[in-house]
Amino acid sequence: MPLPLPIELVEYVLDLAGAFPDLSIHLSPPYSLSTTDVTDHDLPLSAIKLSTSSLFSLALVCKQWNTICTPMLYRCLAIVDDTAVDTLLRALEQSQITATTSGSMPLGSLTRHLIIALSDSSVNGNETERLHTRIERRFGNLGQLARCLTHLEILSISIFTQDMLGLPLPYYGKNFAATIIQTCAPSLLKLHLHHEALVLFSRRELRKLLESSPNLIAITGAGVGDCTGCPVALPYLPKLKHLAVNSTTGHCDQIGHEDDRTPLLDHIHIRRGLIMNQWVHLLSVQGARLTSISLDLRLSQDPKYSSEYLSKFTQFCPNLSYLEICIDNWLSFPWLESLPPVERFGIYVQARNTSVDTICQTLATIQSPSLKIVQLMNRDVFECFASSDNVESAWSPLVGHIFRVVDRNGRELGPPG
Repeated sequence: MPLPLPIELVEYVLDLAGAFPDLSIHLSPPYSLSTTDVTDHDLPLSAIKLSTSSLFSLALVCKQWNTICTPMLYRCLAIVDDTAVDTLLRALEQSQITATTSGSMPLGSLTRHLIIALSDSSVNGNETERLHTRIERRFGNLGQLARCLTHLEILSISIFTQDMLGLPLPYYGKNFAATIIQTCAPSLLKLHLHHEALVLFSRRELRKLLESSPNLIAITGAGVGDCTGCPVALPYLPKLKHLAVNSTTGHCDQIGHEDDRTPLLDHIHIRRGLIMNQWVHLLSVQGARLTSISLDLRLSQDPKYSSEYLSKFTQFCPNLSYLEICIDNWLSFPWLESLPPVERFGIYVQARNTSVDTICQTLATIQSPSLKIVQLMNRDVFECFASSDNVESAWSPLVGHIFRVVDRNGRELGPPG
């Protein structure tokens, strides 16, 4: 018996019941690119697996729910070491054949996010499978798979390879890279390059992918700089708004620098590098356009590094309104005597076991007449401030400060009453 509910309401309820993690393309302020509480290749693989399992169970309830949930199952495809890629590929190709006669949508055309989170290592200590067999099974069908994904919007890559003892990275992207460029580049909105993306794309292929993706809005991930080089030498990306700036490969030679490659760039996320000068190049060219910056200071032992970054922001970014820092713990809070004149300041702390009293004492060291809001970006910070140590006396160090303290959702944090 069908449920006595409008079909739109049933779809909405089932969508919430099997909701995937937030995979939104269009980031909204604050533009945090560093505060996802995830592991697994720095991608929410466990949460995606749970959502997929929920949707699969819901799809088995009845025909109506199967019709609703099946398309949802294919919105995000996560390819990991134990994924049966050949089985998935047969389902996608069969749906293409069926669609030509039934007029339905091929399942691959429903996919918006493709995650490739693979390795070339054995699983669960199984060393009996030969390396070339394992590589073929995991990577060999990726090109055919990409050919089915005609409306892909997000591509996330995180590859782990065995220690090569100083040798160059292996290359497993023979068919995949060419197919992605031909099939998916026009619809691509976000590219996430976390770890060893050059296993699937040569630098030349990655450059061609960027040149073929005029609608790209965001390039994120810890491996962006090592793959794409200096951000001022990117190809022309007329819609790019969000960019990660990071590298471990030394100084930029300033070859190929041009001013208007990314005319809409608004937010950058800088991952600290001891020898990397690419962020200075980008600020000197694009700094006046930027309104938002996030800065990863984790593993930073010397406060002078934060002072160097902050002074450059003040020098090159006159329109900056939001600044976010990511730190190890509240004891590693940087010196902020040169904080740029921003109105909103975000703080993400990796180790969160700190009392409200310590947090308020730390925030009291901030000196900025322009600052209106301090935003604590950890997901569970509101619950932390609901504890018994959130008392009026803990907030006394902030009495003379005019800024408000809120959580990531904008909810006011303060003493009871």
